[in-house]
This record gives sequence, C-alpha cells and structure tokens, in this order.
Amino acid sequence: MDYIFQTKVFNHSQIKKSFIDIIDLIPNTPIKNSNDDIFHSDYYLSHETHKNYFSLLSDIIQPHLKKMMDSLKVNKCQISSYWFQRYKNNGTHGWHTHEGSNYANVYFLECPKGYSTKFKHFTKDCEEGDILSFPAFLPHMSPKIEDDSVKTIISFNTEFLM
Repeated sequence: MDYIFQTKVFNHSQIKKSFIDIIDLIPNTPIKNSNDDIFHSDYYLSHETHKNYFSLLSDIIQPHLKKMMDSLKVNKCQISSYWFQRYKNNGTHGWHTHEGSNYANVYFLECPKGYSTKFKHFTKDCEEGDILSFPAFLPHMSPKIEDDSVKTIISFNTEFLM
C-alpha cells in the first residue's frame, strides 16, 4: 500500500484567486530564522484569528480526505491544524516533520515548476493545484526560491481514527 496520496483539485484555476485574495487580507507575519524565510504566514497568529479561507479549503479537500479514509480503511478524519505560507525570492522552509500528527498535507495554491515539497529519501513531484498528503514523520522541506516566483501553500495536519 502506498501511504502517500496526491490529488489534483479539479477546479483549482477557478478558486485560486479567491484563496489569494482572502490570504492577502490576513495580517502579514513573516517567519525568518536560520532555517526559514517565509514572507507571509498565519502560522503564529492567535488561534482566535478568523481564517476566512478555511470554509473554502474544507469543501475542496473533502474528496481527497475521503479517498485517504477509504484507502486507509478508517472511519474518521479530523483536521487538527491549518495555516498558509508564502515564499518569494530566497524563501525556504528547512527540514522538519509534523510531530503529534498522523498526516501532513499541502495544497499547492501557487507552485512554480521545481519548487514542490522535497523529501529526504525520495522524490514526489507536485504542481499548482495538487494536494499532497504524507505520513507526518517524513522529513521534508520547501526548497529555496531562486527566482522571482511566488509559492503559496496551505498546509494542514490530519488525524485518522478507527
């Protein structure tokens, strides 16, 4: 059984602008340290902050999560957290895992060729409009943006229960 799931969002080109417009209204809280250079994210905003994109995201990811539940033969899936990240020139997110989660998931809103999530031990190519889900313990990173491209992702952690 393959424990990595990839789905193409069928109406991505119609909904992408709606997501970007909503994200642009969220206060800019960059993340910059020795491993990360993210120019816009809501990761560290208060949990009380209303993230207007979640209702749109929830509808879009349901078919993907259903496919995962059927394959994993589980009855319940819950989203434990979600956030967006935007990268531009020199932007990156260093090697990390998602402790305390079953699956890490990425919806690629904007993903220039060659800038999808990288894994330490294998390659999985993704493009704009893809949702990628993988076991949360797998080390992964976002490669450094080396041109004028912008990459925007929505990440979410999921728990699968019997």
